[in-house]
Amino acid sequence: MIVLITPTGARPLQFNLCRLFMQRQTYEGDVVWIIIDDGVPVTSQCVGKDFREGWEIIKIYPESRWIEGQNTQVRNIKAGIDLVKSNYKDATAIFIIEDDDYYKPNYLERMVDRLNGFDITGEMNTVYYNVAGRRYFTNPNRQHSSLFQTAFKPSAIPSLESSYWHKFMDCEFWKMPLIKNLFNENNLSVGIKGLPGRGGIGAGHKTGMNMLWDRNLDYLKSLIGYDDTILYAKHYRPGSMQRDGGAHPGFLR
Repeated sequence: MIVLITPTGARPLQFNLCRLFMQRQTYEGDVVWIIIDDGVPVTSQCVGKDFREGWEIIKIYPESRWIEGQNTQVRNIKAGIDLVKSNYKDATAIFIIEDDDYYKPNYLERMVDRLNGFDITGEMNTVYYNVAGRRYFTNPNRQHSSLFQTAFKPSAIPSLESSYWHKFMDCEFWKMPLIKNLFNENNLSVGIKGLPGRGGIGAGHKTGMNMLWDRNLDYLKSLIGYDDTILYAKHYRPGSMQRDGGAHPGFLR
């Protein structure tokens, strides 16, 4: 059994895409999907108890709801981790599935394979793609993996917890004395930036990044295929990267 933790709220577009990407996952084992929705109104209704055979859906609605300008990432991840510690200690893998990022259908399956024999695994050289500006760059991260493309065992939870209060929680998590597996596998996931609505604080949302122009979406198609590129094409906003890329710093990463 594996556990997925997804912080979300006030992002119906993003979460609906996340639902699609999880619906298509090829992993055949049991899955517990913990969704922490702190928005008003609730926007995670598209995932019900009957989402998929073998998938248990658990939703948490924090009493303190998100307000604009607030960063609730740590609070929401902690809520999911606390539930794992109390109810799912026997999980073979834990994932932070971020609601605005792209996951290939074999993401969970391949990550579980990569975690075998390690405390933590993740993909290096993260690609960030801003769909509003049709620009992208590859992060030269070779010592850590972004949190959205990291899997870890319950034994690594104390290391994650000690990283909660660092600005770059993923970097700090990967510094911990764990048995690690960093790898490259043709971008099992892609960091998507610039979708409308409640924005993010991660690299690629804002101006100032040295991003390459993908005028005809050829690079995005090479990453995720034509059909999935269509999911993002309509969110192009000419000139957006000269402003703020659709980001509102301090919301969700």
